[in-house]
Amino acid sequence: MRFIFLILFILNFNLSLAKNGAGIEGGIAYGDIGAEETAQRIANLSGSTTTVTYDEATYYARIFYEFDINRESFIDVGYFFTGSLDATYTLSGASASESYFFNGLEGSYGFKTNDGFYLKGGFHQSEIDGEASITIGGTTYAAQASASGTGFLFGGGIDNGSTRYGLTYYDSVGGIEDANLTVLFYGFKF
Repeated sequence: MRFIFLILFILNFNLSLAKNGAGIEGGIAYGDIGAEETAQRIANLSGSTTTVTYDEATYYARIFYEFDINRESFIDVGYFFTGSLDATYTLSGASASESYFFNGLEGSYGFKTNDGFYLKGGFHQSEIDGEASITIGGTTYAAQASASGTGFLFGGGIDNGSTRYGLTYYDSVGGIEDANLTVLFYGFKF
């Protein structure tokens, strides 16, 4: 609790020096949902050839608030979410599909230069929501699952004061070690 009061004190002290502001970002998130490995497991279990089609990217959006500590450093807090990454598996007489959505809260500390380049690093508390269905002999069965947990993030880009663009890497989304996202984005600050 003392830590929160210390942060609020520092932020309040620097308000007259800071250029704080909210913003939005949008872009594309690249992720690997392990579709090829899942297809191989299905083929091994069923003894049949399994084909797979899957997404490698989806849309990404983030809202954020940035607190400038001084001219060279800032704290960024935000909420991000994505569209779904989907995969469909087909084998003789059956098909299965799965979809994954990612979202979470994040906080990071960053450094910036006078020419607008910045680097940031921090942590996220995120969730993966999954939906799956399997069709066997014309009957479809559905299932849902989710995972949540923490991971780290780092990124960088160019910020000219009103717009920004760059790249952010989210490690272990939903607390799952192999669930990583790489995001290319463009955004606006207000």
